[in-house]
Amino acid sequence: MKIAMLNPPHRFGQDTTRWITVPPQGYGGIQWVVATLIDGLLAAGHEILLVGAPGSTPQPGLTVSDATTYDTSRDALSAFGPDVVHDHTNGQLLPAEPGWPAVRTHHLNGVPEHTANGIYLSHAQRRAAGSAEAPVIRLPVNPDRYTYREEKEDFLLFLGRVSVHKGARDAAAFAQAAGLPLKLAGPAWEPDYLHGILTDYPGTAEYVGEVGGSRRTELLAAARALLVLSQPFGGPFGGEWTEPGATVVAEAAVSGTPVIASNNGCLAEIAPHVGTVLPVERTPTPEEAAKILAGLPVPEHLRVTAIEHWGHDVIASKYLEVYRRAAAGGIWA
Repeated sequence: MKIAMLNPPHRFGQDTTRWITVPPQGYGGIQWVVATLIDGLLAAGHEILLVGAPGSTPQPGLTVSDATTYDTSRDALSAFGPDVVHDHTNGQLLPAEPGWPAVRTHHLNGVPEHTANGIYLSHAQRRAAGSAEAPVIRLPVNPDRYTYREEKEDFLLFLGRVSVHKGARDAAAFAQAAGLPLKLAGPAWEPDYLHGILTDYPGTAEYVGEVGGSRRTELLAAARALLVLSQPFGGPFGGEWTEPGATVVAEAAVSGTPVIASNNGCLAEIAPHVGTVLPVERTPTPEEAAKILAGLPVPEHLRVTAIEHWGHDVIASKYLEVYRRAAAGGIWA
């Protein structure tokens, strides 16, 4: 198939001359999803046009467009002539009634702007969007992009946006209860929140900044466990936050690192396969934290489970089924 992949176009930090690429230079959850899905589709022999990520590296079967606006994207799609368009931009680069068969993966909370042919990352996200029939396809992981380690170091890892809804402070509280240092890795766009964590948990929490490349994969592989303690409040768009997909869960597992997650949104569905789930807004006692850490799955089990459930080839095949359905004229909500 000829598949056009629409990525949300965002500048790389404060540099107005560069865009976040696919895969991203640093933080970029959707960009990692797009990159990994492209890996699976290329391996299956399909032709891809990537729109919305100028500066990404072309490869056999993958063409990278310079388009970043609605109009230039439309021109790029017309020139490519796709069998199907896959929108990851929440409608930013795709009209409500596109001129090609299209599907739309919803990466956010709430009801998407355009609901036709939607795809959701979890059952929790789909319920919050008010859909009962749209496909649920998990986020993919490519094991070849990650480092696998069986021997771990004595630190816990938080990897993501350092914010209330992602549970960075809750991660620090768990680490303190466990008597282990915590590395906070990710963008800190709310400096007062970060300062509060570092002030209240001295000797426990260390901010290592936004990480990418080998530094990111090294942290994922070396950590004793990954903390994904998302909370149902404090989200970037107001209202209740339902964790939609959580790429980092699969990334940790394929690196051999277990996950300690809250039961918010998708985490209640995926984290039990590769770790344990805790209620939101609850910090365990030191005794409970020690018991949780002692009961986590071993690295070999984690890697096998991640590939079986979320491997890029597995997820690409699920998307291909939906692409063919859309290309044949299928419509759903």
